[in-house]
Amino acid sequence: MQDKDRLLRTFLAVARAGSLRAASTSLGITQAAVSKQIAALETFLGAPLFDRHGRGMRPTPLGERLVGDIDQGFGMVDSALDVARQASAGGHGRVTIATVNTLAAYLIPEVVASLRAAHPGITLGVFNASSPDVVERVERGLADIGLVYDLAVDTDAVALRRLCIEQIAAYSRELGAPTPGTLSVAALAQRPLIVPPRPYALRRVIERELPAPLSIAVESNSVSMSLDLAMQGVGTTILPRDLPDIAITARGLHRLAIEGANLHRHVVLIHRSGTPPSQAVSRAIRAIEAAAARIATR
Repeated sequence: MQDKDRLLRTFLAVARAGSLRAASTSLGITQAAVSKQIAALETFLGAPLFDRHGRGMRPTPLGERLVGDIDQGFGMVDSALDVARQASAGGHGRVTIATVNTLAAYLIPEVVASLRAAHPGITLGVFNASSPDVVERVERGLADIGLVYDLAVDTDAVALRRLCIEQIAAYSRELGAPTPGTLSVAALAQRPLIVPPRPYALRRVIERELPAPLSIAVESNSVSMSLDLAMQGVGTTILPRDLPDIAITARGLHRLAIEGANLHRHVVLIHRSGTPPSQAVSRAIRAIEAAAARIATR
């Protein structure tokens, strides 16, 4: 039989990726080689490990059990090797962060800048995704750290750290009412609004706190597009309060505090449960916590 470690790691890559093609890309080998290794492992075990379907491959009950048995073990081995390698390399390493669009707009740039300044040997990968995808990437080991909102996390496969409370503001070309810089919730509800689509947590917060019916002008899941639409006078958009000043003033917009509503969300950091973070990941976590603490005091 071929090297068992290699076969099991290939099996785990296919289980995580959901297809031979995606696994071959992540492993850097051909799809035929991946298929051959899976077949060899199934022959050794005497049973199929995957059900093949039109959209890819899904682990059989035996495959699911094998994933559970080996996933944590490989994670601990890889973490130990990573820590040893970083110790000998003087703090080098790679950290992958998955985050949602809104946090990427204001929290991530500060985190990356501070982490690079303190630890220039660490290479960072940052990816935007929806909340469910962020959680799934961390669960599967495709991201070291995830930044989401607490309502998105409903699994024991990740450890959760609360970071800060994100306040929400309105952004508009128009001045506030009844006073500049503020906007009552009643006045906001009467304006044409640019808001995220319904599956997004921010949309649920908006619909919970603003009186119905809302005047929805545009649904957009992009922070920059929402601000651009507000700049064009399409409507008022509702986004995190701490977006960079340059993103607001350059568009000729006003940042308006919303009075009479409890518009906020809890920002959380997640990483895989049961696997000690590497030295580089631990440093990234500390940088994120420090940035969140600074934001919380603004």
